[in-house]
Amino acid sequence: MSKTGLLLIDVQPEWYGPNTDTSKHFPNFQDRLISLLSRCRAKGFHVVHIRAKYDTSPEAKSEYTGWHQEFRRLNPGKPLNLTGEPISWAKELEDGSEPVFIKPTFNGFLGTGLHEYLQKKGIKRLILAGLITSVCVQMTANEAFMRGYEVCVVSEACADRSLERHEAAKLLYGGYVWHDLSLDQIK
Repeated sequence: MSKTGLLLIDVQPEWYGPNTDTSKHFPNFQDRLISLLSRCRAKGFHVVHIRAKYDTSPEAKSEYTGWHQEFRRLNPGKPLNLTGEPISWAKELEDGSEPVFIKPTFNGFLGTGLHEYLQKKGIKRLILAGLITSVCVQMTANEAFMRGYEVCVVSEACADRSLERHEAAKLLYGGYVWHDLSLDQIK
């Protein structure tokens, strides 16, 4: 069984759709992500889907909701009410072999049970792709690194709100806490 896992992060319509900056700046994202997903499935890698669903209701109180008010203050107009639903072309397989973890923060490990799942499966190497490069992909990559995984990001299969933000994340962290793989390196 493979010791490599693919984490698909936040491939959701709120982040990539007809009226989003990500689709405008990264028109090849869909094709590249589908290619990556196909290659990883063919190689027998564990595929894990991570999706954002932030409970912003007044009743929601947990250790993972304290950031909502400050986020809204810093980012008026940016969405926080996410459905947790995937984009149709990036859904998990119907046979149940690809787990879905719903995250309450930008970090795919916090409050999800992801680390325990990966440990149980014996996964040592993680390949990350998805949305948004400089936020949820980066925060999940940092946490994976801190937990001792070999972390690889396929930046060709990531997208951000602008090319500058995407490139800045690669410049700051690629080669520092994660390896930047190309699609061609996954055969």
